[in-house]
This record gives sequence, C-alpha cells and structure tokens, in this order.
Amino acid sequence: MSSPRHDGSDGSGNLTCPSCDKPRTAGQYLCPACWFALTAETRASLNKRDGLALTRLRELVDQLGRSDWVPLDRIEVTP
Repeated sequence: MSSPRHDGSDGSGNLTCPSCDKPRTAGQYLCPACWFALTAETRASLNKRDGLALTRLRELVDQLGRSDWVPLDRIEVTP
C-alpha cells in the first residue's frame, strides 16, 4: 500500500481526503464522511462559487493541517 502524500493523493495518484486519507473523488474537498462531519454552515460556505471560494478552501486546508488538531465540527470558514 502506498503512503499518503500531503498533496491530496497517495503514491499512485489516487485522490485522498486531507483529513482521514480515505479516497475522495475529483471536485470533492473531503471524503463524504468528513464532509458531513462539518457543520451545515461550513459546508454551505465551502459550496459557494464566488471571489472568496479559494480563500475559504485555504482556510479549510489550513485548519486541517494545524498541529493542534481542530475537530471537523468546529472548523469555520469565511461565510
């Protein structure tokens, strides 16, 4: 088995969830289990396609990568 990589894929190039390393598909930020662990408000913000979309994605990725782990249900991004 390939080890997870920090670029969102395993050694074979398969997309993985940055939170739990389970498989995800293109266009998904997280695997379904982790996505639905986020609050409805956070999911709604991440689903917006506007000038702040990349900012919100960066906020998500930054919180997932923190050394002091942030529970998925406590992650907040710009509305």
